Amino acid sequence: TLLQPHAIPAFLRSLALPSSSPQAAPALVSLLAATSLGHGQTWLPHCLKHALDPHPRLSPATAVPPEPVANPLLDAELHPRRFVVAQLKEALVKSASLIGVPRVICGLFDLEAALEDKRDLSRAFVRNGLDDGMVAERREAGRQGLRTVYRDELDGIFDLMHERGLDDLRASPFLLCRTAPSRSQLTLSSPQGTCPNDDLRHLPHTARLALASSWRTTTPLALLPLSDSLAHDPRLLSLVTLSCLIPQRSQRELHWHLRGAIRRGWTRDEVEQVQGVIERVCEACGVDGVGEGMPRVRDVEVQDEERR
Repeated sequence: TLLQPHAIPAFLRSLALPSSSPQAAPALVSLLAATSLGHGQTWLPHCLKHALDPHPRLSPATAVPPEPVANPLLDAELHPRRFVVAQLKEALVKSASLIGVPRVICGLFDLEAALEDKRDLSRAFVRNGLDDGMVAERREAGRQGLRTVYRDELDGIFDLMHERGLDDLRASPFLLCRTAPSRSQLTLSSPQGTCPNDDLRHLPHTARLALASSWRTTTPLALLPLSDSLAHDPRLLSLVTLSCLIPQRSQRELHWHLRGAIRRGWTRDEVEQVQGVIERVCEACGVDGVGEGMPRVRDVEVQDEERR
């Protein structure tokens, strides 16, 4: 049954994502799932408000702090409302390769229009390397991002595409739309490890704590872009992907990305919980049964991260 717009705020408050989920997760998941199903325009204002409400508005007399585009984590403390908007924008852009550019264009324009205070708008340009002619570097970086999901199997997947005459897919711009580092690179390790990047040493204490608590596996994740407001927490990248694949019932890719969610730090119970929430959003958009006959996390073999 299609949920009426006036009921969406209460629905968003009812979503039970894992307790370790980032604060913006309910809004992000709901916005992407609804956009995937063609209901983004209806859901966006409610998702935006749900994400912004925990953060106080800037007072009229307050000067807007410059946006730290080279390291958006700083905005989590400087201007948290703008940081949330940056995350929603980046989630929509990342979803373009999964749900289509036209819907994402509409979503991005609707996002700006829905802002009551334009000072909350993020103008971060994550992919500025493309303007500098760094296409080859960004493509390789995109593949590094894909390896956080596909690991050693990625080369075999590309070989299979070549054998089946799918080189256009293998070399498509989709690889550039995924998480990809710029020349400023960040290496994360477990919370017990270190992060040598100079920019990170200047993070506010609360931002550094948030970064450490968000990374829960002992597998290092290298080459994260500092300008990407989602890449500091690899679990967010899985939320983006799952929120787009589940509504589309993309069976083969869903199985891979359930596996990838575990590899990026979610537990099995959490992955199942996330999948259930996305299915609830689909039902609220009038699409029932998206989970019927689809892969579940129980179908995924035990991963190395779970053996540690």
